Amino acid sequence: MQPKDDFSKGIQTIERAIIEGVRTVGRHLTTADFTWQRGHAVVPGPDMTDLQVRIGRRAAVGIFSREEIEDAADRVDRPETLLKIQRIIAEASQLPR
Repeated sequence: MQPKDDFSKGIQTIERAIIEGVRTVGRHLTTADFTWQRGHAVVPGPDMTDLQVRIGRRAAVGIFSREEIEDAADRVDRPETLLKIQRIIAEASQLPR
C-alpha cells in the first residue's frame, strides 16, 4: 500500500482530468461538484471509492479502487481509470444544459 498522500494526490489528478475533459465539451465543473465516498454501502467494498460528479441537476458516477486512485498520484495512465474518466466526460456532454 502506498502512502496516504498518494491517495489524496490521485483524487486531485482524477478530478483535474475530468474537469479538463468536461470543459473541452463546453461544460463547466469545479472541485465543488465532486463527492467522494469511501467504502460506500452499495457493495463496492472498503477498498473502493464512489465518485459522484454533479453536472447540473444530474450526477455521473464512477467507482474507483484504492489502487487506481493511488496510481493516479502523478498522472492517469491506467486504461481502466481512463475509461471511467472518459465515460463520465461523455455523460456530461450528453446531459441537458
